[in-house]
Formats: sequence, structure tokens, C-alpha cells
Amino acid sequence: MSTGQRTSVDVVQGIYEAVERGDLDEIIAALDEDVEWVEPEGGTYGGTYHGPDEVMENLFTELGGEWKEFEIEQDRFIVDGHTVIALVTHCGIQAESGQRFEAPMADVWEVVNGRVIRFHHYVGSINYVNARTNDGE
Repeated sequence: MSTGQRTSVDVVQGIYEAVERGDLDEIIAALDEDVEWVEPEGGTYGGTYHGPDEVMENLFTELGGEWKEFEIEQDRFIVDGHTVIALVTHCGIQAESGQRFEAPMADVWEVVNGRVIRFHHYVGSINYVNARTNDGE
């Protein structure tokens, strides 16, 4: 890209890479001040969070200690205007249970002017839940 401007997919890929590295500053820098972040109800981090501070407090500050190993395989991106649908696979070992898991997920991102204004996370596998609860044994 000759302008040096990041695409919406570039922004999303950068966030996934920052999550793997535990780079909270890079994640925060990509979020709009009015971001809406939705995690599945019933899950450990379930809820709707508004603004980068709520996202960090309720999700990322806790998430780092939960996993002994964690990786996000970026499988496919579908773009429609400001919307990026990311089909990804979360892989890792849950620290407390020791359970290894691999679970497909779908994330819907809305990126405007290089900043995330909305995120919705969809969990697609019971393996993710089982790794957290020891039910996978």
C-alpha cells in the first residue's frame, strides 16, 4: 500500500498478534474511545463492555493469567465495508485445568479510521469451555 494507511484487516491482524504477545498497549491503541466489546453471555468474560478501560479491566487483564500457552490461528478474513469477519482458531493450554484445546471462533469487528468501534466474539466449540472446567477429561 503506497499511502502507508493500514487496512481494517491489518488492524485486526495486529490486535490478534498483540494478544498473543500480551501487548496490552497495542491493543488499547487500536480501540476507539467509545468501543463496544461483546463477549458471549455465560462465559467467563461474558458481557458487553464500553470503552477501552472496561475492555481491559474485564477481559485482557484477567485473560493473560488464564492460559499457560495461547495462540490464535488467523484462518480467514471476510471484509464488507467497515466490517471484518475473522474466522480464527484459539489453541492453547488452560493454566488451572491443564487441558489443551483447539476451538474455532468467529469474531466480527467494525473498524473505522483505523480504530475498532465494535467487536463481537462468537465461541464455536465446547472444547473451549471444557478446557476451563476440567469437563474435557
